[in-house]
Parts: sequence; structure tokens; C-alpha cells
Amino acid sequence: MSLLPASHPGFFEALAQRRTYTTLLYLLLSMATGILAFTYTVTGLSLSLGLAILIIGVPVALTFLAGARLLSVAEVYLLKALVGGEGSAGPALLPGGEGFLGRLRGLLKDRRTWTSLLYLLLLMPLGLAYFTLLVSLLATGLSLVAVPFAQFLHLGGTLSLDVGGSWLLAHPNLAAALCGLAGLALLPLTFHLALLLGRFQVWLAGHLLVNA
Repeated sequence: MSLLPASHPGFFEALAQRRTYTTLLYLLLSMATGILAFTYTVTGLSLSLGLAILIIGVPVALTFLAGARLLSVAEVYLLKALVGGEGSAGPALLPGGEGFLGRLRGLLKDRRTWTSLLYLLLLMPLGLAYFTLLVSLLATGLSLVAVPFAQFLHLGGTLSLDVGGSWLLAHPNLAAALCGLAGLALLPLTFHLALLLGRFQVWLAGHLLVNA
């Protein structure tokens, strides 16, 4: 099995690709999915360790580990659908083995079970970082693009735009145009950064969820 990042498009080609925007959607949603995954993993580990001395602790722990494997499979398919990872089908929900008990023993011995837990724990800090970085860049880029329109409204007497600085105050129209150009450059760069972050996430999932 493999999960390979999709090829990176050209600078202007990225603007017309659906994958650019679905990757951006995945990265923005990863904060919420990361919080859910982190909460599930920490809660499951706490319950499993807390109930380890009781008989009920065994089925609780096995159910938790099976649920973690289910989340890892769902994550692989989500990456393939939104980010565009190339490769074969996602990992098996349970490792192979003779009979149900054999599969459960395989669940405990399979390295992918434990690397899946690591991935689920990492998803929250990564998701927070993705969300904060991309929202900041998108907000800055859109704000810069809006400056020329705000300046136009100011010339009409409907909006006061203080761009600051003596030179900028002396050339408000040029300053507004430069801000607009800077925003038009920042937005495509943000999309390319999102694609690179998506490739990194696919690479991480490939090593921890598929090829572990």
C-alpha cells in the first residue's frame, strides 16, 4: 500500500485547479478534526489505562484501538478525496489473522495501530497551526486586495482611508494600487503554501497510517 502526494501544479495553474481549494478546505477543517481526534485518543488512553486492572478494561482498550484504526482509515480516504493523494486503497481496518482472536492479537502487535495513535495526537497541533497560518494569510491578502476599492470609495467621499506614512499620504492612489498588487501576489502564494502543507500531510499519513 502507498499514499503518494499529488504532483505540484504551476504557479498560475494552481488557481484553476479544484484540488487547490479542496486542499485549503481540508487544512482549515483539520483544526476541528484534530481536536476531535486528540480528544478521542486522550480519553481512550485514559480509560484504557484506568480500567487496566479490571476485566472490563480489556474490551474497552480493544474497542478504543479498533476505533483509532477506523479513524485512521477515514483520515486516509479524506486525504485522498480532498488533498488528492495518489496510491492504492487505504489500510485495512484490522490486521490479518486466523479468526477473530487472531485479528485482535494482530491489532495489538501491528505497529500501524500505535503509529495511528501518534498521528491522531499530532493532528490537533498541526491543525491549529494550519488554521492560524492560512486564515491570517488569507485575511491579509483579501484586506490588501480591498484597499484599492476602499480608496476608490474614499475619493467619492464615502470612506476615509488612512494609509499612514508621509510618502503614502502624499500618493494615496499609488499606495492603494501597490497594496492591491501585494494582495494579488499574496493570495496565490497562500494557495501554493496550502498545497505544500497538504503534500506534507499526505506524506505524514503515508508514513504513519499506511506504510508504518
